[in-house]
Amino acid sequence: MAESRPAPGPDILDEVVDNRRHLHRHPEVGFEERSTSDFIRKRLGELGVQLLECPTETGALGLLDSGRPGRTVMVRADIDALPILEDSGVAFSSDSDGRMHACGHDAHTAILLGVARTLSEQAESLTGRYVFVFQPAEEIVQGAKAMIEKGFFDRVQPDTAVGLHVWSTFDSGTVVTRPGVLWGGSDAFNIALSGPGGATYMMARAGNVIAAQAFLVERLHTVVEGLEHEGTPCNCLVGGVTADGGTWNVVPPSVRLRGSLRTFTRDMREEALDRLRGLLLETETEFSLQTRFEISHGTIPIQNDPDVTRVVDETARELVGDRASRLGRPMVTSDDMAEFLAHVPGCYFMLGARPPDAETPPAHHSPGFRIDEDAFQVGVRVLTASAARLARTSPG
Repeated sequence: MAESRPAPGPDILDEVVDNRRHLHRHPEVGFEERSTSDFIRKRLGELGVQLLECPTETGALGLLDSGRPGRTVMVRADIDALPILEDSGVAFSSDSDGRMHACGHDAHTAILLGVARTLSEQAESLTGRYVFVFQPAEEIVQGAKAMIEKGFFDRVQPDTAVGLHVWSTFDSGTVVTRPGVLWGGSDAFNIALSGPGGATYMMARAGNVIAAQAFLVERLHTVVEGLEHEGTPCNCLVGGVTADGGTWNVVPPSVRLRGSLRTFTRDMREEALDRLRGLLLETETEFSLQTRFEISHGTIPIQNDPDVTRVVDETARELVGDRASRLGRPMVTSDDMAEFLAHVPGCYFMLGARPPDAETPPAHHSPGFRIDEDAFQVGVRVLTASAARLARTSPG
């Protein structure tokens, strides 16, 4: 590629790490990211980036206008943490008990601040406009919808969008994406089973919510049996079971289950939900009890635009060579970046950040989650260069 690319200097990369560690120490969960949002706005202001009114109470929007003709590129990062007690062993662990950046959103935020600084310091070589979107509440997949419903696209009209997600199981510094479906959609659901309760020695099958939840969980795999997209099966699992009362000699009157359904198309989602409702009816009949089902929140699958993805992929290959690759099939992971990409053609990519000293990759959403900070420089370079290139020319 003949054109010049804006690139971050060593001081910017040091600042990215410092910002990430600050954010890691001070995690805030969805729609409570007030200090995080203040920190972001302060940093953007110091860069001379124009602050736009954010449609949600938390989050931040910044605008960099080169003053020259070009496209408007949206660059997005999520900013929220998870309600997890940290046990990572890093020197900059969370100062907030029971809250932790266990998915890398602190890195996403710091990387985007690094992109904003790089672009603002090299604005004289740029064309177009850059909208920096710091989105709240991704972990409950509600932040993007809230921003859109409250007028995000009335404030800004991006032509294209780009973003990244660190990935602890991929080798550090790798860049991975694919056109079309990258990640699946998700539906978080709650199920309640209600019966009479009673003494364990008197309780048989009828009304036994403990036996019923075991029956239900064991059969959840049938909800998505045979449903797959490009070789990746859909997924339906329960992550939490809570009994209201009960002990060694008492069967409680109710049990609540929380889980998620991951699918790749609207038809698959409808089929899986129909099957789940049928399984609940079977459970009711089999155990003579009542069930209640509700979807609490969800998001659609991530659809990467082929033309934008080609630009990002080519840019990554030019910058990191064979450490850039295309994913062979979609993943069941979900992210509400999908809500923006339903309105704007764009590309989401994964940045490998596996710690080199980790025999087993630290799992996302686990107390021991950690990532390799050396990967951040690749994230800043690829995101910055991709945004600048997308602003210059139409990806088609």
